[in-house]
Amino acid sequence: MKAHNIAQVRERARRRLPRAIWEFIERGTEDDVLVNRNVTALQDVRLLPRSLRDVSQRSAEIELFGRRQPLPLVIAPTGVSDLLWHRGERAIASAAASAGIPFTQTTSSTTSFADIAKCATSGHWMQMYLWERRDLSWQVVDAARENGADVIVLTVDTPMWPLREFNKRAGMSNPIRPNATLVSDFLKRPSWLASVICRYYLEGGLPQFANYPPEVGGKLTGTVSRVSNSASVNWADVDELRRRWPGKLVIKGVLSADDARIALDHGVDGIAVSNHGGRNFDSSPPAIDVLAGIVDAVGDRTTVLFDSGVRRGADVLKALAIGAKAVLIGRATLYGCAAGGQAGARHAIDLLANEIDVAMAMLGVTRLDELDRSYLVPGTYRNPSSPA
Repeated sequence: MKAHNIAQVRERARRRLPRAIWEFIERGTEDDVLVNRNVTALQDVRLLPRSLRDVSQRSAEIELFGRRQPLPLVIAPTGVSDLLWHRGERAIASAAASAGIPFTQTTSSTTSFADIAKCATSGHWMQMYLWERRDLSWQVVDAARENGADVIVLTVDTPMWPLREFNKRAGMSNPIRPNATLVSDFLKRPSWLASVICRYYLEGGLPQFANYPPEVGGKLTGTVSRVSNSASVNWADVDELRRRWPGKLVIKGVLSADDARIALDHGVDGIAVSNHGGRNFDSSPPAIDVLAGIVDAVGDRTTVLFDSGVRRGADVLKALAIGAKAVLIGRATLYGCAAGGQAGARHAIDLLANEIDVAMAMLGVTRLDELDRSYLVPGTYRNPSSPA
């Protein structure tokens, strides 16, 4: 693939996908401002290079939850991958495995846990929403454990479906319902239509939610809305999940330092500082603006991960310098998958990996654990220890 950065991969994906599918992965909610605020807030953080250091031998390796991996990256949970490319979830999971980094499967995955487990051999994480019928949610948790998932990621920032008005206008409802807007849109992308949708129908039909209990149902399309996230989820549910899940437990979607402190009392192993990539609540702050406060609130008592707005390898180093241990990437590999399947997703990872390597050399570090806030230009990031 002739793309030299994630922006160019993004453009290839945009040209190939129908509008409705593209806007589902790309746009946010309400006035659609937070997606770009995430990106610009990261761009505003500036790094302070150190000179005349021997950086001829560099390693971006980290240890995350007891596993050594060559990059400080984790593939974030992202939906609709199977509509970007034929068997797109497997493609991204396989690309992650080949790069030596974990892949996070979603609750609404259209690939079975068992099939992803065969692909995600460098770490198989499972993301969960909790439903009002908690017993059905626990069935999904049990199935993930039985299929060898390493980490459960409980997403806590989506008590109800967000106001994604752009998706509605593009005909992209939840669940997906055939309509004139979608059909017209799909016909404008004949290559995608033939290689993805038509291929699925030749194999027996569109993918279905593969890991839902029978009581929930599994169709991507239909006239009845799929099971909804529960607005009643609370810390007692975290306790119950902690009791049921013997592996590592991460809560994703934390933006408050107070919530981060509370999480420590409920036995979580990790906190993912995230605003859902700007896709849930337009009035939330850019995730990078609250990262330092959360890192300072929890200290070394849990693992802090960062998510939302990463488009460059230098963005990864900014988050690590503030105090995150690893960074989740979502849109980058979605763009890659949409543009070129497994090879495209791997290319997106490789682009970030190369940018991380170059940025390390420019900063004067040879290992990521050398990074701290002394490598940040004061005043370009939110530091809770400084006067407002």
